[in-house]
Amino acid sequence: MVTLFKNLDLPERGRVVAQILNDYNHELFLERLPDNHPWLQEAPDKPFAVIHRPMGLPEYIVKNYSSSMLDERILAQVWEWDTHRFGKKLDKFDALTHARHVLEERKRADEMEEKRERMKYELKKKWR
Repeated sequence: MVTLFKNLDLPERGRVVAQILNDYNHELFLERLPDNHPWLQEAPDKPFAVIHRPMGLPEYIVKNYSSSMLDERILAQVWEWDTHRFGKKLDKFDALTHARHVLEERKRADEMEEKRERMKYELKKKWR
């Protein structure tokens, strides 16, 4: 799992969402906007944004969010808008259900990886 340095400004839950979002589309990033960003003048309570950085084109903000929205709802919105990948527009319920499932699976995978690392450490410690 790669941690992007810009993701360090995100709370833990936001970092997980950011990683899943970037795994889904390597041109999409969830980041905290710089304090002087023009979007913060209009919506100072929404300092986080999904940013699209298409290769060879200027980046742009897809949508900005408050800290209370750094969860599966961001993934659901992106998937709901993506008609190319799913062949049709997902309805809100399907997109949210899918996003919750993906977050649960990521949590399980992270827990398994943590247990595996702990076990490797304990085995190395025991056999020294």
